[in-house]
Amino acid sequence: MKKNKDKNTMEIFDIFKQFVGKTKLNEDLKKLIKFSFKIEKEQKGRFISNRGGFQSNDLDLKEHVLNSLIKKIELNSNVLFNDFLKIKQQLTLGNIWININRYKDFNIPHVHPFSRLSGVFYVKIPNNSGALTFINDYPLEYFINLPSSAEFNNYNSSEWKFEPEENTLYLFPSWLKHYVHPNLSKQERISISFNLV
Repeated sequence: MKKNKDKNTMEIFDIFKQFVGKTKLNEDLKKLIKFSFKIEKEQKGRFISNRGGFQSNDLDLKEHVLNSLIKKIELNSNVLFNDFLKIKQQLTLGNIWININRYKDFNIPHVHPFSRLSGVFYVKIPNNSGALTFINDYPLEYFINLPSSAEFNNYNSSEWKFEPEENTLYLFPSWLKHYVHPNLSKQERISISFNLV
């Protein structure tokens, strides 16, 4: 059989890639749950991206209960920042806060301005308490009408969803738009969010 000499080999370039890092930790969740409810009792909280629920004001970075978690956040963040963004700078925690989402509470799409990396650590995650979803800033749906049989991948997806796990840390570039689905559980969903500068 004669080979087709005119057939070209297509060279593919992955451009403008994003990343989300995920790592399991071994923090004392009972202690962090107790601390979260204590902060909720002490503060009025604030409304930024949250719709319903409680979001604390920024916590004291010297808070003893958070020492172990903060060290692991900074360690993992610096590895990710250097390995993926290839920027040789030392990141430090800029701010950290608690989120308590109850039934039907959620967070609207948002980014974290004036920081380099952001993230969330999951303290208490009941079943069906809402996925963490990242949004592709390129509105693919304006250009591609994907059939129901399409196989989604990181080239054709307009969103990327993570089902959170307890005692798990997620890290991502602060400019990566994301939101949290409503908590459809009757139990509280508790997380600790933060920014690195």
